[in-house]
Amino acid sequence: MAKIFKLWTILSLSIAAGGACSRSTEPETSSTVQPAGQNDDSGSPVMAIVDYLGSRFTDPAVLDRYARADLIVLESAYLWGVEVNCGAVAELKRRNPNLRVVGYAPAHTSGTGWGLPSAPDSIPNPYLRDWYQATRPFWTWTTLGDTMMTWPRKVLLQVTNPACRAAMIEIIARWNEAGVNRLDGVFWDFFNDPLWIAPWLDNVEGEPDLDGDGISYFEDPDEQQAYRQSQVLLVQELRARMGEGFLQIFNGGRGTSDSTFAALADGIMYERFPLVGFGGTEQVLRALDPARPNNLFTARHWPRTVNGGPWVLLNSVDRISWIDGAGGLVDYAIADINRPLAMLLDLAVDYHDGGVMGYGWPDVEIDVGRPTAPLRREGDSFWRDFERGRVTLTLTTGSYPLPYDFTIVQDGQIVQSLVWPAHMP
Repeated sequence: MAKIFKLWTILSLSIAAGGACSRSTEPETSSTVQPAGQNDDSGSPVMAIVDYLGSRFTDPAVLDRYARADLIVLESAYLWGVEVNCGAVAELKRRNPNLRVVGYAPAHTSGTGWGLPSAPDSIPNPYLRDWYQATRPFWTWTTLGDTMMTWPRKVLLQVTNPACRAAMIEIIARWNEAGVNRLDGVFWDFFNDPLWIAPWLDNVEGEPDLDGDGISYFEDPDEQQAYRQSQVLLVQELRARMGEGFLQIFNGGRGTSDSTFAALADGIMYERFPLVGFGGTEQVLRALDPARPNNLFTARHWPRTVNGGPWVLLNSVDRISWIDGAGGLVDYAIADINRPLAMLLDLAVDYHDGGVMGYGWPDVEIDVGRPTAPLRREGDSFWRDFERGRVTLTLTTGSYPLPYDFTIVQDGQIVQSLVWPAHMP
């Protein structure tokens, strides 16, 4: 408790003067536009780490593991509100100067408990308490006067109100400028059109009412348009405050379906790919269908390129297992199945351990170098040549979880392949 209180006191006194940690240890990134194409420097595949759980970056081995990625998405509260992680971003970048570190940012919510201690003998995480206090005047209410939630313990904010967006942006800007950890950008979670409410919420009475006129959002076209526009304004207003070089990566369905909106982003994430955004059956076939407006061939070019992007991420925490033709048990991460597709299309991929949105890394590591030729296709087969190998993919079912067979060759050897129901190691 004493350490966290000390951190909070220092930040309260010195946030405008440079922050708790020496700014000389943090790279100046937020106001500088980075050249395009930087995410190709480490070869293929482009690797990301998405970790909402947080970690203590005091162990050099932990820092080494995270620094291997090209892009890291971390919970901002663990970078800005936990004293032991002070200076973690500088340490990560000392190990990998090309690494981009972005912090998780709620796009329209605040935690109902963020202003409270997490345990009887503790005080609130200072960053989360700041967010809670700054946005508390902008909680929304339902048409029946209840607190409007979008997720358990996550209250919907009046993001259509300019003062609410200004409060959110000010918290991000002040903490990033404080010196605790200088981030390269934020990961907005999430942007959707229309407003999405968790369908299993059963403790909220009434309908959402962002503008407080007594009419449900779902029956108010003006409110629906204001909500859509508020997302655009939030991105534009943060960019105006933080500069062109500050990354903004979008999670949520709007970034993966609306090309005009995605053009405001530096990157987009396909969460639980290919299940979200390409629903039904034959999800991967849909994702690769040129006739579909949001097909991957097209959507991968939607975001901006000025900051090393576009950072287009295929994400999944799932795993699949089956008995192969020899009677052996085969266990595969869906990320392993997504990886060859990411390599063919210049996308990024992330891995997770334990089926949760935390740190993960592939068991079979690959580095085939940079691509030497564009993607080629003949019928249901796709392939691409790289400096040190080739990736081949052949559509089969087109459906999750085993949409295609693939082979990855590196330095003349097959390093990973999948042929279902048989399986080659």
